[in-house]
Amino acid sequence: MNSFGIYENFPNTCHYVAVFEFKAPLNTLKLAILNALYNLNRLENIPKKILPKTITGLKVIFEFGIADGLTFNYLDEETLRNSMEKMHLNIYRIMDFICIIRYYKPMIKRFRALRFDYYLLRLIFGKDVFEVRVFHEKGLQRIDAKTFIEILAESINSELLKKDENPIKIKALWSSGLQVV
Repeated sequence: MNSFGIYENFPNTCHYVAVFEFKAPLNTLKLAILNALYNLNRLENIPKKILPKTITGLKVIFEFGIADGLTFNYLDEETLRNSMEKMHLNIYRIMDFICIIRYYKPMIKRFRALRFDYYLLRLIFGKDVFEVRVFHEKGLQRIDAKTFIEILAESINSELLKKDENPIKIKALWSSGLQVV
């Protein structure tokens, strides 16, 4: 069984849901999402304008991984290339990711690690919309789910604009302990 892109233990409850409209071809959108997450992984300095004021002065690092059954593979260059190849061969309507957001407080000559945030993401694709389900696994939510989704949307739109495609637009947002199937 092919489990690429699916986390078998994804929770039935999600903490935040966003629905986006898109006009780009579905495969172009998925590749833009992969590139956006890959680029966030590589980003040394997250633009301060997209981070909440509550984490001013902290070093923030995003680490994304794509699901493969019961595990996640860090979205490095090799995983990105393999994922893109699989996208061209198959139609995936669901893609699951993990994001670990690491926070460090600057100290004299070093950084002190603070509690990290762990998010699970499930992207479900339709004809001209896709849904992002966010589950906060653990951490203090220094970056809350809504801000996290806004950071993702901005990064995805940046990738789409590089391909001369229309940006995604938020159609609906809601939060709570939603039971989803």
